[in-house]
Amino acid sequence: MKRNLKPAGKQRGFTLVEMSVTMAAAGLLFSAVTTGQELIDQAKATKLINDVKTVEMQIQQYAQLKGRMPGDCDADGVIDYKADENTTTSLRTDTGNNSRASEYAYTVALPTIPADGAAAAAQTAGCALMGAGTVADVAASTSNANVWLNDLKLAGVVSDSASNRKLAKLVHEDFMFVGKVTDAGGGAAVGADYNAIVIHNVPQWMARRLSTSINGQDSRADRTRVRLLQRETSTAGTYSQLWQTIQMDDDAGAVGTTTTATRDGMVTVVYFFDRIPESKAGATASTTPV
Repeated sequence: MKRNLKPAGKQRGFTLVEMSVTMAAAGLLFSAVTTGQELIDQAKATKLINDVKTVEMQIQQYAQLKGRMPGDCDADGVIDYKADENTTTSLRTDTGNNSRASEYAYTVALPTIPADGAAAAAQTAGCALMGAGTVADVAASTSNANVWLNDLKLAGVVSDSASNRKLAKLVHEDFMFVGKVTDAGGGAAVGADYNAIVIHNVPQWMARRLSTSINGQDSRADRTRVRLLQRETSTAGTYSQLWQTIQMDDDAGAVGTTTTATRDGMVTVVYFFDRIPESKAGATASTTPV
């Protein structure tokens, strides 16, 4: 028998029109993904800014009610807790946050008001207004990050049904610490203690948006209220001049090595919400470890 074989169809490629449509669709998809990521980043930065400003507002509200800052146990105008000098736990060189998380109470036990002269070291204790002896007698200034939040709870400024760890946690999955920072860097006019909020392990791009929102600019990282702290073994208030210039930490390289931070590189920032450290005339901040 004779078979009638149909000739095989000719293979046909994409036309210019089809290729143009495909490329246009891919471009639109890429644009949508990029725009979506930018919207997510903007939402995260906005939440960080709002959370920091909310804490500042709560601190000022407490000061109006009590005549002192939360955690200012001897009422001398300076919060007693050292915001980033707590032995090894909240130091800037700690790139993880497990130890920082452990500083804040995870229970919802109600805080208590200790008697004058008593220590406020317990996580459930607030802060005595006046105390006998040194500040450490009433504030445990280098060991208790909970005092400022417990004071806010006792005054009814924040809810006492949430744990301190939850209240101190920020959108970038690390924590804020409220206390004093000793400014003793090369750019400081006078070394002194200043009330501040220290934020650890915040991405550089998010830190710059925080600076723009509060400072009005991000051209310098060692001026005005929001500053870039050098990540080194020193706990003095030393700053980097540019947001992309940081000190390497132990996990990234030799301590004290200057490097360039990437967009997502983690940095530590300080927000002086009360007084601002005055800079020396014509001086620049230290860029080497002290």
